[in-house]
Parts: sequence; C-alpha cells; structure tokens
Amino acid sequence: MRLARENLGWGYHRIHGELLGLGRKVAASTVWSILKQAGIAPSPRRVDCSWVAFLKTQASAIVATDLFHIDTVFPQCWFVLFFIDHGTRRVHIAGITRHPTGPWITQQARNLCRSETHPSCSRVVWRAITVCWNLFG
Repeated sequence: MRLARENLGWGYHRIHGELLGLGRKVAASTVWSILKQAGIAPSPRRVDCSWVAFLKTQASAIVATDLFHIDTVFPQCWFVLFFIDHGTRRVHIAGITRHPTGPWITQQARNLCRSETHPSCSRVVWRAITVCWNLFG
C-alpha cells in the first residue's frame, strides 16, 4: 500500500512489477485485491495515457542503437556504431570499423557504460547484443 500511496500515478500492474523486481513473488490479482480493500483506486492516468505521454515518461530509460555506413572515394565502406539516449537527446558515437562483428559492438557498448555514468547501461549493452544478433545472427 505504501508504493501506491507514494506513487499516485502507478496502477496495479506497475506496483505488481515493482514488487517482482524487489524479489517479492505475489500474484497480480493479490495486489489488486489488497489495494481495492484498502480503498486505493486504479491509477487515473492509465485509461487516458497516449503513446506520446508514455514516451515522455519513459524517455530516460530508452536507448536506441544502430549502425550507419560511410562510403569513401576509395572503394571502402566504414560502419559507424552510435547510441541515442532519448532522455538527454544525446548521440554517442561509439566506434568506427570496416568489419563490425557481434563482439566488437558489445565491447563498444561496454566502453560507453564505463566512460559515462549512464542510468541505462544494462539496457545499452542488451540493445547492442540485440543489434548484433539481428545483423550477424
């Protein structure tokens, strides 16, 4: 009940997810019934939440990753790995290589985490691994 009272915008599902993250194994229906018995209504913003509002509230936790290529005047192609932090709208150039591989991309993500205090470092590394899987699978 304390989570619900301190975080008025959280609904039953969010509170259930937070409890699971804290290692408390409890069913979503149990959370719902406990909060309902305590007189705590569902979050008023749940019904009216648009995609734009969702992205604004979650932007600090979203990091996008991709590669783009540069063709030089010589017949060479260079690949640039970059990360976009949606919370700060900063673009981080992680590295440039002619032959991107899965381990190289993963290492660049780790280097980004070490070089800056980034709140979403585990997400950065996970996103880099996902890109590797999709590109080099």
